[in-house]
Amino acid sequence: MIKLIATGVWVLILTLGGVFAAAKFGQPPAEDHKADAPPPPQYVQGDLLTLPVVNGGKVSGYFLVRSTLLVDSVMMKQINVPMPAYMTDEFYGLLIGDKVLDVKDAGKFDVAAFKTKIKDGINARMEKPLVQDVLIQQMDFISKEIIDSKDPTRKPQKIVINTDPEPPKPAAASPSH
Repeated sequence: MIKLIATGVWVLILTLGGVFAAAKFGQPPAEDHKADAPPPPQYVQGDLLTLPVVNGGKVSGYFLVRSTLLVDSVMMKQINVPMPAYMTDEFYGLLIGDKVLDVKDAGKFDVAAFKTKIKDGINARMEKPLVQDVLIQQMDFISKEIIDSKDPTRKPQKIVINTDPEPPKPAAASPSH
């Protein structure tokens, strides 16, 4: 009988010691390393842009551009402006106003410098380094002749093809019960 009671007390001591050790040593450290990590960037999806190219007073074709901005999420919360509108304006200014791209010589187009100009232009307007990167998923030129021919086999001239990955899709909300 004494052996049975001693065994019970021994199991009780081991159980209490295990619970105490788990409570004492199982807690996370006082410093939270997640607070040191910068917040993840935010993606701002731009509209599919159709930009007319005018030569000699006539439309000679259209640029088709699909892009996304990678912005600082903390700064984005502080501003209340429509970022796709700024992105559209920068594309118009560079492609139509400044004519940084000659369609006849599209093979020598510097995509990295073009993306940097867009980023720097938007950041200069915002007066803060809001835009971290510009992702261009598609940039094509379709001439007026292709449009007028209505030939389904003719394709637009590819200027930028998948240089950047698609932005991640927002996570779907889980259904509640």
